[in-house]
Amino acid sequence: MFVVVIGLGQVGRHVVRTAEAERHDVVAIDIDPRAVRDVEEHHDVMTLVGYGASPRILDEARVSEADLVVAVTDRDEVNLIAALAARQAGAKKCIARVQDDAFIDTEDGVQYGVLGVDVVLNPQVLLAREIAKIARSHGALEVIELANARIELVQVELNERSRMVHKPLAKLTLPDQVLVAAVVRDGELFVPGGADVLLPGDRVYLVGLPKQVEAAEDLFTKRREARRVCIVGGGIVGEALARLLVADGAEVLVIEVDLERAKALGARLERVTVVYGDGTDLQLLREEKVGSYDLFVAVSHEDEVNLMAGLLAMRAGADRTVALAHRADYADIYKQLGIDIVLSPRLVASDHILRYFRRHALRSLTVLEDGQAEVLELVATKGCRITGTPLRRLSIPRGTLLAAVVHGERVTIPKGDDVVRSGDTVIVLTLAANRAAVARLFRKRVL
Repeated sequence: MFVVVIGLGQVGRHVVRTAEAERHDVVAIDIDPRAVRDVEEHHDVMTLVGYGASPRILDEARVSEADLVVAVTDRDEVNLIAALAARQAGAKKCIARVQDDAFIDTEDGVQYGVLGVDVVLNPQVLLAREIAKIARSHGALEVIELANARIELVQVELNERSRMVHKPLAKLTLPDQVLVAAVVRDGELFVPGGADVLLPGDRVYLVGLPKQVEAAEDLFTKRREARRVCIVGGGIVGEALARLLVADGAEVLVIEVDLERAKALGARLERVTVVYGDGTDLQLLREEKVGSYDLFVAVSHEDEVNLMAGLLAMRAGADRTVALAHRADYADIYKQLGIDIVLSPRLVASDHILRYFRRHALRSLTVLEDGQAEVLELVATKGCRITGTPLRRLSIPRGTLLAAVVHGERVTIPKGDDVVRSGDTVIVLTLAANRAAVARLFRKRVL
């Protein structure tokens, strides 16, 4: 593929890095010469210094020949204009990131065909949806919906009290249609076999039908759905999250440091308690009894505020904490200090964009553990290698799991004797090193 990336902030650099690793041809554009110089020093890609929406710059970048144009500057107008101009010039697909909720009127965070742009996404709304899914779960650290929400992949963390530790996977009694898909131990992800034993501190990915996954969560953790949630930060993320949680029937408290914003939120948000104050004020947190809440979420514009608010909430007794890290490299520090769940809008945006990078029959892609593994939704086309043969007889590389098969309205967690048929959607979890081998399974047989 020929990819043009406009804007070399954290999202843009991540997209460039991934595109280069997958051997795509890349042109990287930014108005800041320092950002361009940094990309030139670390990546073997073509670069341009200039205004990303300029017709001259787009012409120099050859966007008319591009398979994909990704516009992720810090200015929404530039992204939309650049994507629209590239589309009109002949680019096959264009994606624009926006950060203001005025540009797309959707609760999903993604809209198609806005102003002629193929995909417009708002990572802050996507992030709010991610936190809402975590709130609905029974103690999950991450919830990923697959196959139009008919399959869930959730991550849970084990402690000494979990009934699932120190037992081989083959001896675990899990609900039907649920698998242990992957395990993260000491930062390393692996796809386990039946003889592998789970240990305290492991983070486990479970995959299966949503209701069964919810039942499986109860075997691994003792937590329940968050019915009372405190949110620090009433920006786009906080407001969108409050709306989602109230729609689910949760009791929601929002703490906002800006008086005018707090008044506006109080007027707009029904059935939400809005308090004007500083989320890092321990006295305020105690007065609002944040220790009694099931989930404490810090999603202000300032990373330091989110970290401090989360730590103070832990001290006040909050059961679970979520903190927003605008700088993704802060995530490990947050976790080391005790924050349960750390999310980044930039990583959310990057992960969503990367699914458009594959040419084979890919419907969606989710990256796990900073690229160690991927979850793919692939369509089995007529005549491809994976069809017509029992799974146990296929050459599936170690570190790859065929997690689910969707055949029409029927969704199954496959076993060795099951057969994938033409037109089925297959959910595959695989180590990144196996990407080429997995792609071969979905190519036509050579006669």
